[in-house]
Amino acid sequence: MAEKKSKKKKQKHLPKKKVTTTPSFWTNTDLLLPLAIILLGTVLAFWPSLQNGFVNWDDDVNILDNENLAAFDWANIKAIFTDKVMGGYNPLSIFTFAIEKHFFGLNPKVFHINNLILHLICVFFVYRIALEMKISKMAAILLTVLFAIHPMRVESVAWATERKDVLFGTFYLSALFSYIKYIKSNRTLSKYLIITIVLFVLSLFSKIQAVSLPLSLLCLDYYFNRKLEVKLVIEKWPFFLGSLLFGLAGIFFLSEANTLEDATNYTFIQRLFVGAFSFSVYMIKWIFPYEMVPLYPYPKSLGWEYYVAPLGVFATFAAGWLAFKKDLKAVAFGIAFFFVNIVFLLQILGAGQGLKADRFTYIAYFGLFFIIAWGYDWVSKKWPAYNIMLSGGLGLYLLLFGFMTHKQCKIWENGLTLWTHVIEHYDNISTPYGNRGQFKRDNGDIQGALADYTKAIEMAPGKANLYNSRGRTYFESDQTQLAIKDYTEGIKMDPELGELYVNRGAALAKSGDYNAALVDLNMGEKLDPEFTNTYLNRSLVYSVTEQYDKAIEDHNKYLKYNPYNANIWYERAITKRRVGRHDEAMPDFNQAIKLNPNEGIFYLGRSKLFNSIGDQGSALRDAQTAQQLGRPEAADLIKQIQQN
Repeated sequence: MAEKKSKKKKQKHLPKKKVTTTPSFWTNTDLLLPLAIILLGTVLAFWPSLQNGFVNWDDDVNILDNENLAAFDWANIKAIFTDKVMGGYNPLSIFTFAIEKHFFGLNPKVFHINNLILHLICVFFVYRIALEMKISKMAAILLTVLFAIHPMRVESVAWATERKDVLFGTFYLSALFSYIKYIKSNRTLSKYLIITIVLFVLSLFSKIQAVSLPLSLLCLDYYFNRKLEVKLVIEKWPFFLGSLLFGLAGIFFLSEANTLEDATNYTFIQRLFVGAFSFSVYMIKWIFPYEMVPLYPYPKSLGWEYYVAPLGVFATFAAGWLAFKKDLKAVAFGIAFFFVNIVFLLQILGAGQGLKADRFTYIAYFGLFFIIAWGYDWVSKKWPAYNIMLSGGLGLYLLLFGFMTHKQCKIWENGLTLWTHVIEHYDNISTPYGNRGQFKRDNGDIQGALADYTKAIEMAPGKANLYNSRGRTYFESDQTQLAIKDYTEGIKMDPELGELYVNRGAALAKSGDYNAALVDLNMGEKLDPEFTNTYLNRSLVYSVTEQYDKAIEDHNKYLKYNPYNANIWYERAITKRRVGRHDEAMPDFNQAIKLNPNEGIFYLGRSKLFNSIGDQGSALRDAQTAQQLGRPEAADLIKQIQQN
């Protein structure tokens, strides 16, 4: 008995096992510190983008002139989610523009800051995904830095319109992260799968490119050793259904906007060579990002490089197949991920002005960056003695990328820097000259604008829109007869373009030929009844010729399409006051002031109306407000009111 007691005593003093717990991501400084440094480095690389303005390439259509951003109300929000812009449907991106405009006005810095913030969120999720995919911490850092500062990111971040990329990327990458969590759970209908579906839908509403997500999920299934079988596809039926619906809608919108029409007249076989060429170029730019230009024009004829490009595609597929057979999952995954995210953007169908675009690689390059990260792990384990040399070489490589990105951001400063950069690479196409001409015209450089438009016309003498643009430049510089001549030339080339008739009508009115002006303006309305400048210009002609009732009719038509133009409310109020319709004029003045309370002439007009109906108190207040807002003529009106 004594022996047993002594044994029990010894067992009492056995040391307890230590329970080790892995710290969560948010409490692990070894993981958080590198992420903080990466995010700071990303901000520094993209810092010049925060000084940029808007550019005259889609920023006007999506932001500056988008009528759905005129007011932040239910009617406009509904229109954002039911309208398309330039043949595309990305309402969530446009909705973010509406929020920014409502709270901050058209301040480009706000738009660019938010683009950068969204890119930083994407960088965060890339880091989290990399860690979940069980590569080393250093490999995850390398992958994240490549995604963060690769020069091919610039177009997606520094161009305000490309909010689509960084917004859809935020939801897309967070969906991938959520799906990985789902795979690592019991794979029942868990919260992670539901979250993934919600994020997928948000991504689709941000940019149609998100249709590739179900294919990306299958790539993750392969990487995480889920058996590739039909049930994996069936499991993803909500994702494939969403992709199908948005894909068909996208094709419909593009075809409706004539974006799918092939302006190059390539055969389908030639289109396949174009797609192969773009694919091969993206593969090269992954390692060596050369010639980064916002617009890569289609060549008039395909050179030899297009016909050998399929070799690059075959080599990539061969590498992917070999990696699959040898169970090199990281390489096979990376190639497959890149392919499924780039294949829909290879311009095999005509969809866009250029044959390729840097922004198309925003998500797709994750797969190729993952191969580099895996390769780093493989080399560092196989030849550990060279780790310092390897890390040093990669560090210089990444510094070079950061420098290139910093420099590339500056070309997006404005339309002048943007299109001059394109011309430096492609000086034989009309588009950059025409667009640079527009920037110069809008910024008062009339001679420079005329030179660029003339150069563009020399390169593309059959484009009616170029004569229209040069005609507008002549018109705005009071060279009315030259404007009429250009508009007439444009009409010969495209007699169905209503804007040309409207602009020629305005020029004829400016020269005093009101009858001819009305003929052109009426034709413009017939060809394009939604072109609001028709009603604006014709109302002015009617006012000059004292046809006030007809002028008011045109004001009504204009406001039907654009009820947020304060100037037209004011013009209608003035016209109604002239014909003695004072009761109707007052609400129009009120609406003009509501839409733009800082325009002195609106208060001046309402003051005159108050004075004419005998309300001297209100007339005096409005006249004084007009004077405070910089209308010097208000002083005489104040004296007149005080004398009454």
